[in-house]
Amino acid sequence: MQSNSFNPISSGAQMSIKAFYYDFCEFMVENFSATSDQLTLDWNCVGATARYHGQNRAFELRLWERSDGHLGIPDMTVIIHIFHISCLVPNAQEEAETVSLWIRDAAKANGFRYIANLDERPEAADNQVPECKIACLTL
Repeated sequence: MQSNSFNPISSGAQMSIKAFYYDFCEFMVENFSATSDQLTLDWNCVGATARYHGQNRAFELRLWERSDGHLGIPDMTVIIHIFHISCLVPNAQEEAETVSLWIRDAAKANGFRYIANLDERPEAADNQVPECKIACLTL
C-alpha cells in the first residue's frame, strides 16, 4: 500500500476500502464472471481505486478517505470515475440501474457516507452535499 507520509490513510478507512473491494470482486465474479486479471485495487495518498475491466463493461470507483478539499468532496466518499456498459449488452439500462443500486448499498454497508459522480453537476436533491461542485449525495 502506498500512502502519503504526511497524512496516511487511517486504519478504519483502509478496512472500509478493503471490505468494499472484497464485495466489489464478489459482485463482479457472480454477475459478470470476472477473473482476477480484470479486477484491481490501486492505493493512493487519499484512498484507492477499485477497477473492473471486462468484455463490454468497465467500472472504476475511487474509494476516498479524504479529498483534501478537491471539488468540495467530503470524507469517506465513493466516486464513480468510469461507469460503462456497452449498448451491445442486452438490457443494458436495467443492468446499469442494478449495478448503480449495488454500488450505493455496498458503499453504505462498508462505511462510506457519500457517493459522487465526477461527470455530473450538483443535483437538486435533498441529500446533495452543499458546496460540492459535482453530484455528491449523502447515503
